[in-house]
Amino acid sequence: MQAIIAAVLAAGLAIAGSSGAVAGDNKRRHRQPDNYAHKYPSATQRQLRNARAYDRGEYFEQDSNAHPVGSRGWWELKERESGDRLRF
Repeated sequence: MQAIIAAVLAAGLAIAGSSGAVAGDNKRRHRQPDNYAHKYPSATQRQLRNARAYDRGEYFEQDSNAHPVGSRGWWELKERESGDRLRF
């Protein structure tokens, strides 16, 4: 009986020790920056700022030239500017 209790306690300590190591790894992870700069390498800072604001639902400029070409905000603004047809 004592051997079984000792084995269960040893297994419990091993599990508790391993879960602590996993929790320590999570603290070291850094927040990933958004991928706008990688996705749109030719975009200016103004365009990147407007694209981020569009996705967050914040204020953004209502001009398609102020968004990176091909972004969701750019497509939506191009549709609004063109009326019934899409122009480039």
